Amino acid sequence: MTPKNRSFSPSADWRPEEIAQVLKTAEILQQKGSALKINVSSFCAEIGLSRKNAYKHKRHFEENQSAMAAQWAGLSEQHQQDLEKIRLLEARLAEAEIHQHLRGVLRELVIDYQKKEPGQTPKRQRLLEKYNRISASLGVEPLTLWE
Repeated sequence: MTPKNRSFSPSADWRPEEIAQVLKTAEILQQKGSALKINVSSFCAEIGLSRKNAYKHKRHFEENQSAMAAQWAGLSEQHQQDLEKIRLLEARLAEAEIHQHLRGVLRELVIDYQKKEPGQTPKRQRLLEKYNRISASLGVEPLTLWE
């Protein structure tokens, strides 16, 4: 046990959460019908704390645990919402990149038409097919420049 010349105080040797855990352990052992018992009165006397104050530590600890669990649940929910926003933004980014690519194909087509070569050329046909292939994935109306 403890040396007689050493005095115990909750603040010096036992943190409030440790006291709460000992009382919770005693409660669980009793609920489970265990042959092991923790004599709460003896424990409190040994550490120099009243049972009333020991149970205050337990109640306070349990309230803090509940508050932390609720806070964690809120953070977890916020995290899920943030992940959903990220997925949405990534989808929009991918779509924007496709639109940017489509714009580049159109720009190439305009530049090729400015060369004043009349009619359909192999390059124009390739660019038009590329544009229509990309635009189909976006639901954009295909271009028909030659009929």
